[in-house]
Amino acid sequence: MANGDMTKHRDNQADKNATDDDATVWKRLTEGVKPYRPDPPAPTRPKSSPPAPRRRTRPVPVARSIPATPPIKKPDPVDLRAGEHAGIDKSTRRRLAQGQMAIESRLDLHGLTAAQAERRLSGFIDSAVRQGSRCVLVITGKGVEGNGVLRRLVPQWLKSPPLAPFVLAISAARPGDGGDGALYVLLRRRRQAP
Repeated sequence: MANGDMTKHRDNQADKNATDDDATVWKRLTEGVKPYRPDPPAPTRPKSSPPAPRRRTRPVPVARSIPATPPIKKPDPVDLRAGEHAGIDKSTRRRLAQGQMAIESRLDLHGLTAAQAERRLSGFIDSAVRQGSRCVLVITGKGVEGNGVLRRLVPQWLKSPPLAPFVLAISAARPGDGGDGALYVLLRRRRQAP
């Protein structure tokens, strides 16, 4: 046999041995394996009989004594113009709107329900007034597509009792302080008893 023929013979012999070894290993690995048998299909429900034909009924007349409910009116958009309250000059109003007043305290209402936010806001304003704070920041968040519940309600709460007597003005915050998702609130100065 030529030298090249010897190499082919050895390669064929090696392939045969590798194939025999692979078969032996595969046989050992699969000895304890049982074939997969899927669960039998769930029994089908018997087909029901067709529904009975509907009988025509006459509509029941509505009693005339029940008044129609008036349509629900959506609240008007809240006007955030600063200085709506008496006792604030143009210079102070402008400084508030431009975010030039020192923010002495902050309240973040993100993630709260309206009831929780109203309680927290009342406590915050009361505390700020007692401490003599002048300008505070209330963060409401913008809500989905700018229609946040707190964004709409907080200005209403600030302009209504019991908070209105403490609030001089409100203004949308500058972008660095939260933009449309936050409000500057200017509080009345606490008068000292004589």
